[in-house]
Order: sequence, then C-alpha cells, then structure tokens
Amino acid sequence: MRVLTRLTPAAALLLVASWGRAEEPNAAGAARRSARTFIPTARLDVNTLSKLLLERSPGLQDERLRLDLAGTDTRQSRLYDNPQLDGSWATIPIGETNPAGLQKPLANVPNYSVGVSYRFLLGKRGPRIERAQALERSARQNLVAATRREAFQLAGVIGAVAAASLRIERLRTLLDEGKGSLDVARARMSAGSGTPLEVDRLEIELSRVAQQVLASEGDLAAALSLCSGFVGMPCVAFPSTAEGKTFLLGFADGVRDANVDVERRPDVQALEADRAAAASERELARAQALPDPTVRLGYTNDRFVAAGNQENSLNVSVALPLPLLDRGQAQVAAAEAKEDRARLQRELLTDAARARIDALRLVLQAIARRQRVLETEMLPRARAVVNDLERAVGSRLIPVTDLIQARRTLAELLLEEIDAFGDAFRASVELMGELGLTELGGGR
Repeated sequence: MRVLTRLTPAAALLLVASWGRAEEPNAAGAARRSARTFIPTARLDVNTLSKLLLERSPGLQDERLRLDLAGTDTRQSRLYDNPQLDGSWATIPIGETNPAGLQKPLANVPNYSVGVSYRFLLGKRGPRIERAQALERSARQNLVAATRREAFQLAGVIGAVAAASLRIERLRTLLDEGKGSLDVARARMSAGSGTPLEVDRLEIELSRVAQQVLASEGDLAAALSLCSGFVGMPCVAFPSTAEGKTFLLGFADGVRDANVDVERRPDVQALEADRAAAASERELARAQALPDPTVRLGYTNDRFVAAGNQENSLNVSVALPLPLLDRGQAQVAAAEAKEDRARLQRELLTDAARARIDALRLVLQAIARRQRVLETEMLPRARAVVNDLERAVGSRLIPVTDLIQARRTLAELLLEEIDAFGDAFRASVELMGELGLTELGGGR
C-alpha cells in the first residue's frame, strides 16, 4: 500500500478499483488475491455477511463475550452448592482440672469434633436454571440482532459502492460525448460559423462534468474505505457496473412484497427471553420466603472420659433461617418491573416496526413510480432532444448553447436515475431490517 502514497488520487483510485480483477498468472495467485480482498457480488445475503462480520468485526466482540459469559452462568446454575466441612477443638482446660490432679490435661480433657453440613435449596434451583437459560437465549438473540444490524450497515455501504460506480460510468460516458460536441464546436469556429465563446462554454461544461467524475471517485473511495473497516480487509468495487446495478435493482425487487412476522426478529426474541428471565427471577425471589434447611452431621471424640463423658459420639443438627423480615419482597418487585418493561418494550417495538413497514412500502412505491417516469418518459425524451440538437448543431442551424443546456438536463436526469436506485436500495435495506429477512439480494 506504500505505493499509493506516491500516486495521484485518481491513479490510486484506479489501482484500488482494479485490484482483485486483474488476471493472476495461476490459480494459486488468484486464491491469494481472494483471500486478502472482499469482492461484492450481485447475490449477497445477510447470513454470508454475518459470518464474515462475526469473524472480523471488532464491534461484535462484546456481544460474543456476553454470550460466552451467559453460557457459563447457565452451566453454573445447574451445579449444586458445595458441602461445608468444619472442625473444632473444645473443652481446653485452664487452671486446675476437675477431678484435680489429672495427668496430661491437654491430652485427656479436650474433645475433637469434625462435621459436614449442607444447605438444601427449597423451590430455588428450578427458577435459577430457567432464569440463566433465558438470559443465555437473550444474549444469543442480541448477538444475532447486532450482527444483522452491522450486516445491513455493510450492505448499505456496498450499495453506495454500486451507486458510485454507476455514477462514474454515466459521467464518463457524458464526458466522452461532450468531447465530441467540443470538436464540432471547434470545427464550427474554424469555419467561421461559431464563436470562441461557444467553445469556452463547452469547455467549462466539460470541466464541470470532470469535477463530478472526481467527486464520484472520491465517494467510491470513501465507500470502499468504510467497507474495509467493516470486513477488516481491502474492499474492491463490483466486477462490473452491470453487476452493481443488478445488486441494487434485484435487492429492491426482492423485498418489496415480502411478508414476514416481525415477532420472529432476533431483537424481539431477545426481549421475549428477557421477559421469561424476569418471570423466573420473580419465582426465585418468591422462593426466598421458603427457609433453606442446613443439615449437619458431626463426629466428636471426647478425651475427658475421666469425667464420665462418651468418648465417641455422632450428632445431627438442622439450622433454619427465619424469613420474618426479608422474604424477597424487594426482589419480587424488581423482577416484576423487569418483566413488565420487557413486555412493554416488546409490544412497542413490534408496533413501531409494523408502522414503519407500512411507511417504507409507501416510500418504495413512490420511488418505483419515480423510476418508471424517468425510465419510460423523461430519459428517452431527453436523449432524443440531445440527438436532434446534435444534428442541428452539426448542420449549423442552432447555437451550441442549446446543446449544452440539453446535455446538462440529460446528465441531471441520468444522475437522478442513479439516485433513485440508491434511494430504493436504502429503503429496501431498512424494510428488510424491520421485517427480519435474511436474503440480501437475488438479482434480476
């Protein structure tokens, strides 16, 4: 990449745009090229982009970590509590023994005890496992939702690459046609039927188109840079502008009439899992009112047999907490609030998605009408006017300024058509996100 710093921006752009399309001397070279570049095609889907982003996107690593941690919490919830081992050395003599004059009091008076205790959970293990499992489902769905959001963003960038490539191609075509008109104007001036002012105006118009080409090349370079940031490798343009146009048009056609239940979207499923986790958390909090018994089995070796004590003995004890003050009522209220909020957020999200789906479909219908008018009426008429004016200018019947104005109108309409492609694509991406679809293309 160091060589790019020594090239002009236009030359560097051409080198980047051609990278990945040049012929390699052998299959191994082609494989190395494909391994280090991302080449968009007309047929892409969210799943393909998601797999790529999961591997290479730094923005998804936090969600992946949350899922890993949620999985460990689920495994932890299935484990039983550890038993507790305790020991004691008691009845340590101080001063005179009873009976008096006992030999070796430290050996013959104290007792030694060891015990094992275990707490039995009542009504808590099931809700604890269910809560952990629901939170793991939520983390998984949130990861899917975040990946899809980033995949749609990447798709938008790829659409910008396709639109910029189309714009460059159209502008260069207009530039080449304008050069022919400039040659005619110069010939007219040489023959005495034209003026230098006409030539100057044509040159200025061509310079304006050339500036638009440079601006579009900059847009293409910026889009490729954004794409590289997403996938972590150099991105190149579509192999051909025709394939880029197919991507834009085919994607809009494929999503316009789609009908998918928004409740199947991963973010909606994540909220449903959050609600289920809150419900389990509520049951777990209510179970705090049930006292968990702690049972202890102990063994005692009493050395004070001189006093008539039993030398070896077992003991069993049960300890019960008294849930008189804290019965988990605060935790129950918190869990109910979480459950209500998750349910409400899920309802609001689905309602907003359905409303936006209807609005986006209206947008696509309006764009389709705009494209139809441009394609069937305005562009054919504009091209016909330019062709007629070119013949008239060649016959020296009208001034070149009329042709300049007609060419400018045609250029604006051509760029407006490309903008319509881009608008339809962006609306389709948004509609696909609201619907929860996974197919990102399909071609025409």
